[in-house]
Amino acid sequence: MFFFSFSAAVLFAFNLGEPTLSHGTAEQLTIRSAVSPDFLDGLHSKYLHYIAKKMNMKLDIKPLSFARRLRALKKGELDLLVGLQIPQRQSTRIIYIEPPYQELASTVFMRVQEAEQVNKYQDLKDLRIAITEKVTYFDQFDNDRKLSKVTVDSLQQKIHLLTMQRVDAFIHNKDSTQATLKSMGLTNQVVTASYQPEQVRQYHFAISRTSFLGSHHKAIVNVVEQGINNGDFQRIREQHYAGLVKRQQEQLRITLTVE
Repeated sequence: MFFFSFSAAVLFAFNLGEPTLSHGTAEQLTIRSAVSPDFLDGLHSKYLHYIAKKMNMKLDIKPLSFARRLRALKKGELDLLVGLQIPQRQSTRIIYIEPPYQELASTVFMRVQEAEQVNKYQDLKDLRIAITEKVTYFDQFDNDRKLSKVTVDSLQQKIHLLTMQRVDAFIHNKDSTQATLKSMGLTNQVVTASYQPEQVRQYHFAISRTSFLGSHHKAIVNVVEQGINNGDFQRIREQHYAGLVKRQQEQLRITLTVE
């Protein structure tokens, strides 16, 4: 399997203070984690670098689908994940870090010519909707077995299925989807639907109960609380998406120059 490693102390690009912990040994401990293959250097990666830097630890990241990285965390093959919601039935093999670092509502995306036809939840009943495996969105939708849901591994697959008319809609995070659509030149083809869910979900860091991080539980909680109270997570998010826009504008400028 393809594997890549980042040193959080070297690559973390944000000036967000000194590490919380200082280990007496010459060799730093290494946190094993994973992110979506679509976003190897995405927002989740930056959040993980933040935690590793604050803990004065190294960071090794694998590209895995959400379902695979969740299984790996439960098995103890990974130490830390980001972007998890606490399920009603919690696994005894996962420790969720409180408080949540972020709250977001899910967003419904459709082809532009059909987006205004979905104005209320009931309008979803005749649609084929792409979702990410093992991800929850909002209670009414998650518990509705009458809807036609197509499970996929990534945002790229959702967009591909929608543009190829294999599905009628998909649900995903708004900011990352819009940034991806812009980079793909699809902002005029795929848009948000008129109907949008209002329920907000809380997102957490989580560690494997068998990980060495278990002995650092309180320290990680302190890092997360500090990141929330200082506005660090919000700054990381804002810098990330601002950087995406700049890169997309630069790529467009280069393309127009070449043509």
